[in-house]
Amino acid sequence: MQAIDNFQCWRCGASLADEPLPLAREARCRGCGADLHVCRLCTFYDTRVANACREPIADKVNDKTRANFCGYLVPRGDAHVAVDGASAAARAGLDGLFGLADSASTASPTTPDAARDALDDLFRK
Repeated sequence: MQAIDNFQCWRCGASLADEPLPLAREARCRGCGADLHVCRLCTFYDTRVANACREPIADKVNDKTRANFCGYLVPRGDAHVAVDGASAAARAGLDGLFGLADSASTASPTTPDAARDALDDLFRK
């Protein structure tokens, strides 16, 4: 199998250029410890199709982030999707729309009485 351009871990984005191919079932990322023989790292992984797999005869895999025995795995280099500023801004906008912006910065109550007071405040008792 050829080397994969920009081969990165699907979870943390760490380089996998030194990882031997084909990937062993037990292969793990040195950066975050994530399993590498997973659907999320495969060329056939596609959430827009049935079972999130474009390989029509592959067995169904329920957890796409755990090591599996699929023999059709073809690793891809662009599996890592970093969270960008636009996503963070959209999340902040939604939090503000639903009144969650202030609650994210407030600490949770640490005692039962404080929790009860917060609950009463929430429901205006």
